[in-house]
Amino acid sequence: MQEYYIELSDERITLKPLRSSDIDQMKKICGDPVIWKWFTADLADPSNMEKWMSDRLNASEEGSQMTYAVVLNEHQQVAGSSSYGHINWKEKALEIGWTWLGADYIGSGINKHMKFLMLSHAFDTMEIERVEIRTDEINVRSRRAIEKIGTQLDGTLRSHRQTLGNRRRNTVVYSIIKEEWNEIRTTIFKEF
Repeated sequence: MQEYYIELSDERITLKPLRSSDIDQMKKICGDPVIWKWFTADLADPSNMEKWMSDRLNASEEGSQMTYAVVLNEHQQVAGSSSYGHINWKEKALEIGWTWLGADYIGSGINKHMKFLMLSHAFDTMEIERVEIRTDEINVRSRRAIEKIGTQLDGTLRSHRQTLGNRRRNTVVYSIIKEEWNEIRTTIFKEF
């Protein structure tokens, strides 16, 4: 797996394999509670951010996840993070998720750049057959963003996760399969 855990970049952003040195920049952009409304942890708390970073670094080292720092090319500023997880090499499937952006970058178009780079790498280089993206059923903004990149709704995992505030969330599962990727790339991502 480590041969696939490489930098991915386009004209706007670079996805860099997460390093412990990224934590200082991440702490600077993670203080707004709006970022964590739908996340499973409140990373505005510095100790939670440190634990999250440690967990992501360990999972990446073990090969169960590949977590990236999202870096703006123009200023070399970290804007957030996204990961590949639930990687199943036998079934050639994975999930893209654990995505967050600093409040200043939400709605800026960076998410679409991230998804393009990660989908391209998954289908074209890693030879993945199925990519899943999941979110909270009631997170309408996230659902619309996921739907805009050509995913299909597969279904709902009921009472799937604990959220902040001890609510049990239903998780909606979307996917793109390899046969759909070329059309999605040339239509939805045609400007990339």
